[in-house]
Amino acid sequence: MTRTIAGALDYAVVGLWAASAYVGVAALSFLANPVQWQWPRWTFGALLVLGALSMVAYLTSTWATSGKTLGGQVMGTRVLHDGKRVHVARALARALVVVVFPIGLFWSAVDARSRSVQDLLTGTSVVYSWRSEVGNGS
Repeated sequence: MTRTIAGALDYAVVGLWAASAYVGVAALSFLANPVQWQWPRWTFGALLVLGALSMVAYLTSTWATSGKTLGGQVMGTRVLHDGKRVHVARALARALVVVVFPIGLFWSAVDARSRSVQDLLTGTSVVYSWRSEVGNGS
């Protein structure tokens, strides 16, 4: 349940970021041509690509730096590899698998060690932050 709530918070963060980007583009287009302005019309495919790229960037950057997304921070979880901070390449790989196959996260509910499909494929693990010690340079 903890990971589900953390994931929902992360999707909300990225959704708000994408909505803000859309409003920003609309504002810039208004400034460029206020007389004939109208809301930008983006296709569903464009929105899907924007959302996917945003999610990959968000997950990769947070896992590679602190190991915690905002949802992980709130719920007290951290992503590690062999007990250490996740390297950017591994964080990117994990983020891509999360975005392409999000239902794989639910595997953690039945796995004896609470690993998701993403954890199994990338060699990562999700631990409670208060149980992990990540030192400088780890």
